[in-house]
Amino acid sequence: KKVLKAELETLKAANAKLIQEKEDMKQEILELKETNVQLRKSVKKLDQYLAKPANNQLKKSKLIKPDVDNTVDPNQVTTINFEENTFDFGDIKQGESVSYTFKFTNTGNKPLKITNARGSCGCTVPQWPKEEVPVGGTGEIKVKFNSKGKKGFQTKYVTLTANTNPANTKLIINANVLVEEE
Repeated sequence: KKVLKAELETLKAANAKLIQEKEDMKQEILELKETNVQLRKSVKKLDQYLAKPANNQLKKSKLIKPDVDNTVDPNQVTTINFEENTFDFGDIKQGESVSYTFKFTNTGNKPLKITNARGSCGCTVPQWPKEEVPVGGTGEIKVKFNSKGKKGFQTKYVTLTANTNPANTKLIINANVLVEEE
């Protein structure tokens, strides 16, 4: 009788744990659905923005900076390998500035020369090494994101131009900007 009673208590505890896990999963699903809705809205806004001829032309004109040479001498091409090329800040408060440092290695057989690093908007500011990175050497790209005036899920890009093939490499940061309720 004591053994059965102990087993019953164990089963009750396991059942309570499963019920809590189920509730936690329900909450996660609700949060994911909300994020999905926000993502769909952001994509729709972006599509609408890019559909306008003036904005599409503006987008094209910002892709290549005139004073940056995007052609690479084939004899000077090297390769770059990032530990990760995407970082998610998770939830941050509107107005908060956050930064992340992407780490890389020159995995090619020529010195690496990063000639430009450009954020997809003024809220995303990269810092990169101006000196050559030797073969096998490592370096860092620090990316600062200012969430002032932003809300909801944000995806921002940093485009590096270097003596790699292709010449441009993209780094991605994500954040979910929370607006405090008033």
